[in-house]
Amino acid sequence: MTSKENRKYDFELNLNFDGGKNPSQAFGQLAKMYEKVYAIDQHILYNILPQAKIDYELTEIEFSSIKSKVVQIIKNVPDDFLKDILNPSAWLGHVLVFVKHRLLKAVEKNEVQSKLDLERLTSEINNKIKEARSSSNMIFEVNNYYVLNTINEIGTEGKRLKNSEFIEYKSQSGKARISNRSSVNMPKLLFELGDQQIEQKRIEILKIKSLDLLSDRTKWKLMRMGKAIDVKILHQEWLDKYHNREIVIQSGDYLKLELKITYTTSPGNLKPTVTYEALKILEVIPPGKIEDDGTVVLF
Repeated sequence: MTSKENRKYDFELNLNFDGGKNPSQAFGQLAKMYEKVYAIDQHILYNILPQAKIDYELTEIEFSSIKSKVVQIIKNVPDDFLKDILNPSAWLGHVLVFVKHRLLKAVEKNEVQSKLDLERLTSEINNKIKEARSSSNMIFEVNNYYVLNTINEIGTEGKRLKNSEFIEYKSQSGKARISNRSSVNMPKLLFELGDQQIEQKRIEILKIKSLDLLSDRTKWKLMRMGKAIDVKILHQEWLDKYHNREIVIQSGDYLKLELKITYTTSPGNLKPTVTYEALKILEVIPPGKIEDDGTVVLF
């Protein structure tokens, strides 16, 4: 995005407190909240456009309490992404700012007290994501458990603040304040949600962590968002070719695949069990065609 567009979608994260405060503790609290909002951006952006990246650039800081302002810099957005949108990068920036504000505001207001509250918040976020989706092939939606766990984690971080302290988020979407009075009744909400299964299908490019050269085991370890995951390969024709040495895979190669992600939830678990299945292997990509940041080299 251009500098002017960056300013439109920047945000502030401020720690407000009365009197004196240990500077190491103060910066630590602000840094922890930055980690939470950055994780929101990473999740949303990766699921809309896996090859896109986001950086934060600190533009100014004041010490009356601690006021900080950052610019969101979105990179690696293909020219043909969302062809019907005049400025896709600006649209992504707007979505990220909106989702962060909406989740933080829900924490501030203790909005989510029932399954119905949670479903309303999830639908509101998904409707914002869908606004420009009509002629694209995006299939991403946040689910109830992502929203619930995110606001719970932010609220838990807020509990570390003193009674006179709060962290304020400011952007064009609005303001939100996180204090130690924000909370969500996780056991109650998990009980109301009950047992569910949520499925998502998408095309991804994942690095192979370990090779399966000898056995007929169909679960491979692949790297996704910096973490190793077990992926069950259901594409039997591809597996047969691989085991017959018709397909050669070297260390460090990537697999372009149609990935099915299944979230299985239950009242007793704070986070869903996630399973990954490769419905179809589309291509083996050597590391030379992948940049250091994980994007595909097209030319």
